Amino acid sequence: MYTTTILQKTIATVAIALVSFYGFSQGERQAKKDKIEQLKIAYITSELDLTTEEAEKFWPAYNDMTDDLRQEKKSRRKKSMELKNNFETLSEADIKKKTLEILDSEIAEAKLKKEHTEKIAEIIGYKKTVKLLSVEKQFKKELLERLNNRQGQGQGPRGGQNRPKRMNN
Repeated sequence: MYTTTILQKTIATVAIALVSFYGFSQGERQAKKDKIEQLKIAYITSELDLTTEEAEKFWPAYNDMTDDLRQEKKSRRKKSMELKNNFETLSEADIKKKTLEILDSEIAEAKLKKEHTEKIAEIIGYKKTVKLLSVEKQFKKELLERLNNRQGQGQGPRGGQNRPKRMNN
């Protein structure tokens, strides 16, 4: 009886610790996402040299575009994983169907990009809209460089361990 009580208390303590840790890591992850989002907003606003009026109209349109594209990519990724995970058991007809769904999703993504590009261009003009594409890529590149530099200094998730370099034979 005494052993059962101790075991129950131990299990309860471990469960609470795990739930607390999970909740903390989720909050920490969200805080990092929010910080990256703030950096992105500042970077794009600065690089495109948006006026206050442009920024007020641009960011809702940009966020709509980002959300729509994210949903389409998520849907396509799910379809791709279903195809990959069930490839050996699917019939030829099912593989064809899923492949066409994936290709249709790519077309839908291109249509979304075109639609949203036109909306954004109405707000900031085509010159800044075209520049937006390169600014987004530059932001991602700089962000990855910063993360890689942090990992190399022992602040990253691998505790400073760099990825092993591939040997050329």
